[in-house]
Amino acid sequence: MADSPKQDRPRAQRQSFATIAAAALASVDAVLSRWLPEGKREGHEWTARNPTRADNRAGSFRVNLKSGRWSDFATGDRGGDLVSLVAYLDGCTQGTAADALAVFLGIQSGTTDAPKPAKAAKPAAESSPASPVPTDAPPAPAAHSKHGRPATVWVYRDSEGRELVRVCRFDKPGGKDVLPLSCWRDPGGLRWHWRALPEPRPLYGLDRLAERPAAPVLVTEGEKDADGAAALLPGFAVVTSPGGARSAAKADWAPLRGRRVLVWPDGDAPGAAYAADVARLAKAAGALSVAIVKPEDLAALRPAERAAEPMPDGWGAADAAPAGIPTDALAAALDALQAPAATKPGARRAKAPQGREGGSSAPRAGFVLIGPDDHRGLRPGVYWCPVGSDRATGEAVEGEPQFICSPLRVEAKTRDAAGGEWGRLLTWTDAEGRAHTWAMPASMTARGGDELREHLLSEGLEIATDPNRRRRLADYIMGAELDRFARCVARTGWHGGVFVLPDRTIGDTGAEPVILQTGAGDGTKLATAGTLDDWRASVALPCAGNSRLVFALSLGFAAVCLGLCGAEGGGFHLRGRSSAGKSTALAVAASIFGPAAPDGYVRQWKATDNSLESVAALHSDLLLCLDEIGQLEARSAAGVAYLLANGAGKSRARRDGSLRAPATWRVLFLSNGEIGLGDLMTEAGGRARAGMEVRVVDIPADAGAGLGLFDHVPEGQTPGAFADALRAAVRKHHGTALLAYLEALAADPDGMRAYLVRYIGTFADELAGSSAAGQVRRVAQRFALVAAAGVLASHAGVTGWDSEEAPQAVRRCFADWLAARPAGRGESEPADMLAAVRHFLEQNGEARFAGWDRGEDDRAPRTLARCGWRRKSDTGQEFLIYPESFRQEVCKGFDAREVARVLARCGALQPEGDSMTRTVRLPSGEKARVYRVLPTIWEVEP
Repeated sequence: MADSPKQDRPRAQRQSFATIAAAALASVDAVLSRWLPEGKREGHEWTARNPTRADNRAGSFRVNLKSGRWSDFATGDRGGDLVSLVAYLDGCTQGTAADALAVFLGIQSGTTDAPKPAKAAKPAAESSPASPVPTDAPPAPAAHSKHGRPATVWVYRDSEGRELVRVCRFDKPGGKDVLPLSCWRDPGGLRWHWRALPEPRPLYGLDRLAERPAAPVLVTEGEKDADGAAALLPGFAVVTSPGGARSAAKADWAPLRGRRVLVWPDGDAPGAAYAADVARLAKAAGALSVAIVKPEDLAALRPAERAAEPMPDGWGAADAAPAGIPTDALAAALDALQAPAATKPGARRAKAPQGREGGSSAPRAGFVLIGPDDHRGLRPGVYWCPVGSDRATGEAVEGEPQFICSPLRVEAKTRDAAGGEWGRLLTWTDAEGRAHTWAMPASMTARGGDELREHLLSEGLEIATDPNRRRRLADYIMGAELDRFARCVARTGWHGGVFVLPDRTIGDTGAEPVILQTGAGDGTKLATAGTLDDWRASVALPCAGNSRLVFALSLGFAAVCLGLCGAEGGGFHLRGRSSAGKSTALAVAASIFGPAAPDGYVRQWKATDNSLESVAALHSDLLLCLDEIGQLEARSAAGVAYLLANGAGKSRARRDGSLRAPATWRVLFLSNGEIGLGDLMTEAGGRARAGMEVRVVDIPADAGAGLGLFDHVPEGQTPGAFADALRAAVRKHHGTALLAYLEALAADPDGMRAYLVRYIGTFADELAGSSAAGQVRRVAQRFALVAAAGVLASHAGVTGWDSEEAPQAVRRCFADWLAARPAGRGESEPADMLAAVRHFLEQNGEARFAGWDRGEDDRAPRTLARCGWRRKSDTGQEFLIYPESFRQEVCKGFDAREVARVLARCGALQPEGDSMTRTVRLPSGEKARVYRVLPTIWEVEP
């Protein structure tokens, strides 16, 4: 542990915070590996869980690797450098944090030399948990640097009573913060951190378990409930897990092996989910028996005068005593619940029915899958076989099988690579004989399973209408005994070396299958018709020689390569007059994936940004085709451009207020319309930004040959007839090119990745040239990806084109985009700024600027809302603009200082010394500072 700077040296000798922060930034990887060892690089950011709170997953806590700025978007905590980050994580002052960084980086407090970048530290070697807490550990901090003193501290102890970790609750207006506090062995010694222990984490109450080895175990939801239940029920060993209702899987449940377990959750939806998780984990750990308490049943034990009161949301064990429930009645109710199942009247075991052998074994209740040749004449399907008792003899007898659903098979348990997002792989056949496969998230069985049944019904599974029977469907699915596992993913596209589609996975998955698991149906409209040879002959080959059509097809192949080569998302927009053939280009591109007919693969722009977010999530690593941008709401235009290209949706809260992980995707899209996104922005009163131009690239739809979109058409055909022929071919032949292309890529994903990266780099340099601005080079990279993907499709024999067909089309489209760009190969912002100033002067020259020569003429028309003066010079009319009018009106939407620098740089503004404004004496005799815009404003280029 670093010594306190107050003990080592006078405060005045401490090196400046800025110097230490700069030194830390030079070794940012080493610093973050030390203080946030569970994090990882994602682009120019370090993402990690926030160890100062019960953060379930990385995502909201981010550190900028270039600037050192950090923030937690879930709580609003943020800071400007790595010194403040260390202070936040360690719960100490910034001075102490600066000294800790200086010691870690090996720099002296009095020096100013920047240190050499340190090598990335291995977290395991640099810092490890000290649990149980050693006797020579320093005292735990009594307060948090931000939250102050905790309202409650819960100390976790092992079976011998030794302290393992602390959990502190901080009350605040409108809520609470619960933070773990643990001891760690750092390079400088033992230190306390506001950080959780590594998984699996210990249970709270292990010392109680050890004290009562024969007592039944009561698991509550949270430390407060555990303490309350322990005081009320001395006959139980009461425990709980750390981290809240969503973190049961992160705890070590092995101590429950061989114990009888009761789970008492809070009376709300998170509590029900927690109880189900604990029951599953306790059984897996070897618990002798597990039962779940229904909070509403215990609430019914309240005194008569309070029994009619509604049970508050979240009612739990800590609320039993305040509610006036008698201790003996509570204990008796819990004892009855944890009694062996065989002693309870009417108890059923959900196992497969077994017949009696020699009349010695009783029938058992359970599910059975009945086939088409049942001797009783029952329709095929899943049935619940109940067990009743014979009225005369009292013996258990089999009841009449109860239909639950048509034949449904549970093939495997699914989970993601991190061991979360569990589910089941289901297969069934609808009434038309069409086979269905679906990886069902297990979470869909919560809250009554209505969402699960709704989806299965929509996909053709027949389900009993009787409420009591249909509720058993979730029991059948989740209770199936399975020894087969599959890895699930949440989106289509590349996952390692395999490509996951809604209905299949292409590539070598290794030991277990990889499948798409989602609660939504297949909204991508992927489908196949015809053969690849037919598609090649009637769609791909007729497009050859037409730059826009070849580009559209190559873009479809590029979308599939997006995740393989790690390229950024974005879009291309075909802009031009009506009936120029733009929709034909969309239909041709869509034919790689499915039909382009109405309700087919092509989507409409007529949607809100929220619905487009859902659409994008369904098209990860697939081309998204969007028709007629004029249907998009103008006010949504800017947000949509960034939304689709950046690959992440809005952050939203769950019902309990916690942050839901936003939807993510990787997508390239092709759009069309008579106007562009910039026009929509102008319509809404805004201004197009350079970032929009980079993310959505406008390509003129007219190829310049007098044939609209086409460079040429087959001999004897008109452009309209050619377009109709292509549309007819797309309806008959589609979807086969995608599968063939993916098979070629998945056969050697590493080799294909290397080829794409090399080709993109070389071709982008060719397109952009050495003098191009960064924005142009960034767009050139996306054009180069299209060319590379088209070349691969040619090499794989998918298109039938010559290998130069796609590159030639891409060169032509890039040149046309560049020619239509006002800034050419330069940055677009200076040209936009100059255009904005000119536009303001054109519109307001006489209305808002008073004539200099008539300034004192009482008969001159009064200039209302004056923002400056206009006067004649030897070279023309110049404008003298008041500073505030220049900032707020002339430069609206831009940084006024940058606009002034651009004007001065191109000779359209006359500064005075180091200032962009000048002092002038107005016609009234007063002196004022103004921006002097020269007549050359109409001639210069940025």
